Amino acid sequence: MSNHLFKVYICEHHSTYSLNRIKGIIYDIIGFLASIGFRQKSAQKKLLIVRIDEIGDYMLWRNFLNEITAAPRYHGFDIHFAGNKSWKSLFETFDADVVHKSFWIDKIRFKKDLKYRYRFLRMIYRQGYDTVINPTFSRDKRYDDSIVKAASAKHRIGMVANTESVQPYERGYDHGLYTRLFDYLEKPVFEFFRNQLFTAFVTGIESSVEDTRVPQPLLTSFEGLPQKFAVIFPGSRSTSRIWPTNNFIAVAAHLFRTQGFTMVVCGAADDKTYTDAFCSAYQYPVIDLTGKTTLTDMLSVLAQASLLLSVDTGSVHLAAAVGCPVIGIFNGSQYKRFAPYPSSIAPHFYACYPDTIEKELADEHLVRTKYEFVIAEPYANVLPEKVIKTIDTFLGK
Repeated sequence: MSNHLFKVYICEHHSTYSLNRIKGIIYDIIGFLASIGFRQKSAQKKLLIVRIDEIGDYMLWRNFLNEITAAPRYHGFDIHFAGNKSWKSLFETFDADVVHKSFWIDKIRFKKDLKYRYRFLRMIYRQGYDTVINPTFSRDKRYDDSIVKAASAKHRIGMVANTESVQPYERGYDHGLYTRLFDYLEKPVFEFFRNQLFTAFVTGIESSVEDTRVPQPLLTSFEGLPQKFAVIFPGSRSTSRIWPTNNFIAVAAHLFRTQGFTMVVCGAADDKTYTDAFCSAYQYPVIDLTGKTTLTDMLSVLAQASLLLSVDTGSVHLAAAVGCPVIGIFNGSQYKRFAPYPSSIAPHFYACYPDTIEKELADEHLVRTKYEFVIAEPYANVLPEKVIKTIDTFLGK
């Protein structure tokens, strides 16, 4: 890097750093203003559970919600839930009956719209909660922790946080925010098992939840699907997680030629760039459901599929919850936290890694030090030939 470019990089980095600090101060002021004045008083104690992270996080945790709400220590509580509106439909289908009231946050608006942020935090503050529980390991000052702070509850229960995304100037921000913190020092640990241990910490009772399965009777058959099909999920909200279209095509074509599978392409409307690229170049039978399925529809589609081929997105966790075999493209980030699934939870979950990464994953020291957090290895380094071999081995069984 030339001296001029280095100076430009330093200036831009410093400018971003300063801007984020200013945003943090503004958020702190809004949170302070939202937590002033009148609060509701009620003879019945109130409990708030905060879970506003992403679909995969929710799927790995949702089966523990009932154990928390049914715990004897919260008997008689008015139980409220704050969730991420991106998976509201899943909650309302499977879990709404275990809480008395729910609130839904638009995280993009919560970040950008200061009036919306103030009103949401003000609403939380005015509820007058006795207890708030935040079951999130990767807590975030600007999101879930700001809600916990606004709740101003007497009892505030959470985890000792994963500090990966905490900026240097924010370290220690949560000192005193929680009255009880769960800590688990063993690394790595699959997120489901961390949730299991945290639930026992909260309830005082050993958890009996064994997997992430959703209630099968609540799933309806999705009409119009072929008898033999595989689901392709080529999109991702994170551009760093994209696997090349040609790689998806090579694997899909192999599945059609050897197994006769029709490809059913799925994704949200935001994924159309990637799904359109696949559909326009793929020469064999394909059904495009991009933007045409709700999350509950997706569960039904996956429950009927022979397998899912996807990059590291929430789709792999949806598939695991309905017993759909998963062929996932991963780069080694957060190894053993979110993938691969233990066979006791999802017996047909196959995680494909770049060859160079796979060799290092055999070293437990590197797993604990290098692969605990997100790494920059391109997903494109997972070769389609390796994925095809994984699929052939699975289908051969």
